[in-house]
Amino acid sequence: MTMTRIRLLLVFFTALASGLFSLQPLGAQQPGPQRDVADLLIQSRSMETPRAANRTIPLPAGNPLELFPIEGNVYALVGGPVNVTLQVGSEGVLLVDAGPPEMAEHVLQAVRLLTRMPISYIVNTTADPLHYRGNAALGNEGQNPTVNQQGLAGPGSAVAGGGGGNGPQRQAGAIVFSHENLLNRMSAPTGETPGEPFELWPSNTFFTPRKTMWFNDEPIEMLHVPTAHTDADMLVFFRRSDVVVAGDVIDTFRYPMIDAARGGSIQGILAGMNQVVDLTVPRFNQQGGTRVIPGHGRILNEADVVEYRDMITIIHDRVKRGVDAKMTLAQIKAQQPTLDYDGLYSVPEWTGEMFVDAIYKDLTAGAAR
Repeated sequence: MTMTRIRLLLVFFTALASGLFSLQPLGAQQPGPQRDVADLLIQSRSMETPRAANRTIPLPAGNPLELFPIEGNVYALVGGPVNVTLQVGSEGVLLVDAGPPEMAEHVLQAVRLLTRMPISYIVNTTADPLHYRGNAALGNEGQNPTVNQQGLAGPGSAVAGGGGGNGPQRQAGAIVFSHENLLNRMSAPTGETPGEPFELWPSNTFFTPRKTMWFNDEPIEMLHVPTAHTDADMLVFFRRSDVVVAGDVIDTFRYPMIDAARGGSIQGILAGMNQVVDLTVPRFNQQGGTRVIPGHGRILNEADVVEYRDMITIIHDRVKRGVDAKMTLAQIKAQQPTLDYDGLYSVPEWTGEMFVDAIYKDLTAGAAR
């Protein structure tokens, strides 16, 4: 061993003994549960360093949710049945997804902690009831920003910026936005029973690929993602804060759910993932940059979204190869196309086999048409 190597080793062990370096992973150096946005990134695959600005904001005792500042004036409530995003400013509060009604009081506690302004808008990102059944409970606590009426209940409406859509329906409470496909699924023709009660319906919808609005000194884009998890999915892009809310286009707890009954498809999910990637810009070394808030699971950056998309693409291609070779579903399953990802994304309610079933059914239905 040369003298140079000996000196380097002496310097290293001296620094180690003094506590300058640690052999523990970053999360292990911090006592207690991990509380950073970077800790919510896909486990150890993100190389980001937690920032002090991204630590949780304490909520009242008994509130099971965690409130994280993300970027700009955007916050995320995680730990519940769905992730709820809050954009807060001098004009009021915009919520992306409402969650179930039993979650509403916990969301309101977070809103009251951040601001004295009312909830002005709620945006529903998908046709999954878990994301919109809190519309009435939260909307009733809000105020239509275009109408100066205090103390009136019921989701209100207003006309936002560019993009086709309907006109005002109700004048009180928070305005609820969605794609028109969600309203079509919740409502019904005259004389028929609607899928959901009127109080949950969105009050302002759009049918174009993109709808825009300006709120809290920030441009906001609502981008329809056709036939993804459902046919009513959308992304919400806060352009100044550089945050994308992906709804159920991304669910890092499991394989993406293809809800064929509500218009979902594997190709739509892949197109939606590519749309998210197109909106994101990383900082140094493909880390940081644009934040992505999924409908369920961890906060992501571009590299995490790409990894999740590539997983879906690989499994899709394996199943498609079998379909093209005229293999049966049983033969494709025997090849275990999800084996190398099951440890991360297979859960009892949506296993790898179920995901393969859904892809196969979607691909063969397309071939039949």
